[in-house]
Amino acid sequence: MDGGRENFSPQTDLRDFLSAVEEAGQLEKVNGAHWDKEMGAVVEVLYRERVEKSKAVLFDDVPGYPKGFRCLYGMLASPYRLALAVGMDTEASDDRFGLLKAYQKKMFQHEPIPPNFVEDGPVLENVVEGKDIDITKLFPVPVHHELDGGRYIGTACGVITRDPDTGRVNSGTYRCMVHDGQTLGVMSSNGKQGNIQRAKYFAKGQPCPMTIVVGVDPTHFLAARMTIPDDVDEFAFQGGLAGKPIDLIMGDNGLPFPAHSEIVIEGEQVPDETRLEGPFGEWTGYYAGDAEQDPIFKIKKVYYRTNPILTCAASQKPPHSHLFERCFTRSVTLMEGLEKAGVQDVRGVWHHEAGSGRTFVVVAIKQRFYGHATQAGLMASQLNPATYCGRYTVVVDEDIEAHNLHDVVWAMGTRSDPSRDITHLTQCQSSRLDPMHEDGTLFNNRVIINACRPYERIDTFPAVAQTSPELAREVRKKFAKVFSY
Repeated sequence: MDGGRENFSPQTDLRDFLSAVEEAGQLEKVNGAHWDKEMGAVVEVLYRERVEKSKAVLFDDVPGYPKGFRCLYGMLASPYRLALAVGMDTEASDDRFGLLKAYQKKMFQHEPIPPNFVEDGPVLENVVEGKDIDITKLFPVPVHHELDGGRYIGTACGVITRDPDTGRVNSGTYRCMVHDGQTLGVMSSNGKQGNIQRAKYFAKGQPCPMTIVVGVDPTHFLAARMTIPDDVDEFAFQGGLAGKPIDLIMGDNGLPFPAHSEIVIEGEQVPDETRLEGPFGEWTGYYAGDAEQDPIFKIKKVYYRTNPILTCAASQKPPHSHLFERCFTRSVTLMEGLEKAGVQDVRGVWHHEAGSGRTFVVVAIKQRFYGHATQAGLMASQLNPATYCGRYTVVVDEDIEAHNLHDVVWAMGTRSDPSRDITHLTQCQSSRLDPMHEDGTLFNNRVIINACRPYERIDTFPAVAQTSPELAREVRKKFAKVFSY
C-alpha cells in the first residue's frame, strides 16, 4: 500500500487530513454532481462495487453553489484512512485484528487532556446571524437518498449539548434535517446521551442549548461516535486521543466547539414546537421509523471557514460509505467492555458490515471453562454498543477470525447444535429505527449462538483440515511468484 505512515499525528483539522489522504492516492474529487440525490447515488454505487477499497469522495462545483463549497463522503471508510486519522501505522492496516488492538490502545489507554479555550480560529472566518441566516442558500446540503423527507445537513456531524445537572459536555452523531433556512430537526434516539441531556431541559420546560458541527475533524467524529463515560468530558477525551489539548471557542449559547471545525450551527432545541422529521435512509438499510413530530431546532448563529467542507454520511443497504469506521469503533468499544467486565481471553470482536454494524456481532474467545462461551455471549449482547438494537451474537473459538463471515458461518454450521446452543433473550433495548419495531414499545428480541467447540469435547473434537501457518509461510516464500497479485 502506497503512502504508509507510522506515528503520524492524529488529525484535528480536516484539511490537514485530506491533504495526507490525497497524497496517499486515497481521495477522489468529483465536480458537478447535484445536491439533490446525485451525490448520495454516486457514493452508494461506488462503495457497493469497491467497499473498503473505495477512496474518500470530495464533491465540488455543486450546481447552485459557489465553487469551493464542498461535500465529503467516506472520510474514514477504509482501514488505511482510519489508521491515518488516529496516527497508527498505515502499512499495517491490512491486519484487521492487529489494527483493532492498536486502535483499542489508542482509544482507551490514554489520559484525557482538558481542552484549551481560544478567542479565534479558522471557523470564525465567516459569521452569519439572525435574519441573514438561510442554511439552504449557504451550503450545498444534500438529499442523500431518493425517499428522504428532506435535505439532511447533519449526518457525519457532532451535536454538542451540556448536562444541566452536572455540566458535562457531550458530542454525539445525530441526524439533522433542514426544515427551512432557519430551522432544523435533530433526531436523537432513545437512551443516547444527547437525548437524555435534552430531556432534562424539557422536563423543566426549558429549551436545550445545542451546537451542531457539520464539518468535523476525524478525531472529533470518532469521539462523537463513541459512548464515552459520563464522568469524562467529550473534548478532554478527544484531546487524549489526539495527544494534545483541543482548541475550543465558547459559543454564544454557552457551548464550546472546536476552533478548526468547518461549519458550526448554534442555537437551541425547544420543547413546545414540533415539525415532521423524516423519513431518512438509516443505518438499518431501510427508511425505518417513518416520519414523526420532533422538537425543532432554532438556528441563532452560523460560523464557517472560507470554502467550507460539509462532512456527510449516507447510510444505505450495506455496504456503504461510512460503515467501516462504524463497525471498527463499535468492535473496539465492545472488546474493551468485555475485558473490563472480566470476560477472559477475548481474542476478537467484530460488528459485521452485513449486519449494518449493529445486528450481527461475533466474539472470538479462547475457551477456559464450562460456560465461558455462554458468559461471553450474554455479556456481549448487553454491553454498549451492542445492546442498542442488537439481534444476533455469535461466540466462536479463537481459531475463527471474527471478521471473516466464511469462518463464522462455517463454525455455526459445524460447531453448534440448534437444539442446545441458541439462547433467546426478550425485552432488550431497541429503537423506532428498527424495521421490526411495530407494537409501540422500544424492546426487541435477540439470540446468542454458541458456535464454539463443545467444551466437554474440546480436546477430542475433529482437527481442522487446513494448511498450518508454518507450511503456508514456507510455500509463500518458496513460490512467491504465485502469490504476487
